[in-house]
Amino acid sequence: RTRSGFLCQQWDASTPHDTAPYTSTQYNSSGLKDNNYCRNPFKSGQVNVAPTIWCFTTDAEKIWETCTPLGIIQAACPSGYKIGSETTRDILKVTSYVIWGLAGLYLLLIACLHSRVMLAIRLNEVAAEFLAQTPTVLIVPAAQSLLAIIWVLVWALSASFLLSQVPDSYTPTTAYESYAIAYGTSDTAGKCTDSWPTNLVYKALPNDCDQTGAQAKCWKCTPPRYNLDWRFWVSLFCFLWNNNFLIAFGQTVVAGTVAYWFFTPNDQKGFNPPGKALRAANWNAWRYHAGSLAFGSLIIALVQFIRALLYYWQKQCEQQKNQCMVILLKITQCCLACFERFLKFINKNAYIQIAIRGKNFCSSAYKAFQIILANALRFGTIALLGEVIQWIGYIFIMGCTVTVGYFLLNAMHSDISPFIPMIIYAILGYIIGMLFMNVFSLAVDTCLQCFIFAEEKGEGIDCVPEKLKKLMGGGQGK
Repeated sequence: RTRSGFLCQQWDASTPHDTAPYTSTQYNSSGLKDNNYCRNPFKSGQVNVAPTIWCFTTDAEKIWETCTPLGIIQAACPSGYKIGSETTRDILKVTSYVIWGLAGLYLLLIACLHSRVMLAIRLNEVAAEFLAQTPTVLIVPAAQSLLAIIWVLVWALSASFLLSQVPDSYTPTTAYESYAIAYGTSDTAGKCTDSWPTNLVYKALPNDCDQTGAQAKCWKCTPPRYNLDWRFWVSLFCFLWNNNFLIAFGQTVVAGTVAYWFFTPNDQKGFNPPGKALRAANWNAWRYHAGSLAFGSLIIALVQFIRALLYYWQKQCEQQKNQCMVILLKITQCCLACFERFLKFINKNAYIQIAIRGKNFCSSAYKAFQIILANALRFGTIALLGEVIQWIGYIFIMGCTVTVGYFLLNAMHSDISPFIPMIIYAILGYIIGMLFMNVFSLAVDTCLQCFIFAEEKGEGIDCVPEKLKKLMGGGQGK
């Protein structure tokens, strides 16, 4: 065979290529007769001689190709290395050591965290079993999305009206001598642009200029398109609070549904009337926990509202050319953003505790914090594995949506270009995947806390899914 793997043609054969110039009759001493071995037939004084052995191939598109002689070592690399630069070789060597070290550390972690990894896998299996037996829970994110869209549209209409109310006193009525005074410079605030939202600047006609003084004052201010007064800030706070309450309610209902299913006896799982667990969780959230959910969402809304205020002050400082305050406010916003993510994590676990234990928000948040501290390795392992599974879910759902959409479109409208529809299908697939995987992720977190509750209290062991029973009591060194 040749270097590319093509099978050699018989030297005396006439197909697929004509070997007339190289036959066993013409080159009787080259060993061409009745074989397809790689050879290098040539005569003394011949000009066109191959550098090594070769043959005609049996591929119709490839006439001939050289072969690799047995026992012949390929030519040495320049400088003795495939990569000539010594610096590049050193970098690659150090990089390989780092990769091997990380791989070793990864294997060590897997070995040390074997029980937590197994728990994470089992919890994901149990969450999948829950969704298979209680598909009605997927109504929750769909209903949340519908209510959120309606609420955002109504609020946007109200906010648009409030933003458009720019009072006359907001815009200076004085005329100025130059554009620099009215608009400002790179380091000096202008008379028209010293606040945010900024006023616009224009030059009046000569007849409209202020002629008092030695120089005509023709540069004037016009009102901005919008303004943020106290009414808008009240509206924004209500918007944030309602958004977070809707999220809190959805998380509590899903967690309550999972807890109801988890502590149902194993022989009854999957046999309850459709929607029974969801109805019970929904009733409990409205009837007993609305105040706790309102308080928890209030905390998040306050942090988000403060971040919005800081951003507003940042814009004001930018207009005042106060760079030190701008940097300070940006750092503060970054810290608040981290704090907000921490609060959302605690709140989510507090809502799960509310659904499981039925306590108020403060007691549930404190208990959730205790559980997270006591089971930090479990939570960390499940979070890492959950992130991977979540992305796999996104990709799988998006891929299925795009594939099915393509075949349906091709079957119904084969003359239409599929490019734009595929983009739309991908976006829809991502939205559906996000809604589904958020429910799945919350189901995993709730199953973990139900498992810890059963493990600590020794209650409901008969209800613990079979996949988790073997791991009961494995909480030492969590």
